[in-house]
Amino acid sequence: MRLKITSIEDLFIPPLQEYSYLCNGIITDMKCKGMEIYRDPDFIAFTVNDILSSMSLQGLIKMKTRGRKRERWLRYISKYKMELEPKEFSTVLRLGALLTIYVDGYEIEGNQGDVVVKEFRVSGTGSNTDHIRKMLLELSPRLIVIQNKNNIWYVVTGYKVAFVDSQLKKIEKSFVNSDRMECSEIQEEYNTRICLNPS
Repeated sequence: MRLKITSIEDLFIPPLQEYSYLCNGIITDMKCKGMEIYRDPDFIAFTVNDILSSMSLQGLIKMKTRGRKRERWLRYISKYKMELEPKEFSTVLRLGALLTIYVDGYEIEGNQGDVVVKEFRVSGTGSNTDHIRKMLLELSPRLIVIQNKNNIWYVVTGYKVAFVDSQLKKIEKSFVNSDRMECSEIQEEYNTRICLNPS
């Protein structure tokens, strides 16, 4: 089953490769004559232990970074009003999730801007991921991707798009109804799309 783009946010989750293309209505990393999407990635990741050390995003940035990276990320926090919400904090702790925040720069057809994405990732052994999905749904993510390998191990990832630059929103029509990714099954709950075993 093909997961379609219905809003500009869907284009950016999961994060794209450095170069991607819109080819015959499909987003792919195979070069073609279609529209080029360039991603300049910038991200920072926090473990449960990191988050236990500091409950504020600003404190986490100061703890995890130095020099220019620290200055850049403190500027991001101010510019995009980024914060670690109480529900996000408790969910990361309860699930033992890895939290990654992306502030990626994009250039598409001459339109440039930043996109801010929060990624919550949980991995483990076994096959029962229902409790993880239920807890991630409480965060109202736009997308949850569930990968289950032969009932031996799983990775469940929730994505929240916190900000999309207005310059990028201008080109939404070019991508609506395009295929973003292949899933063995697609579900929807409370405006969250759930992709099972993407290929």
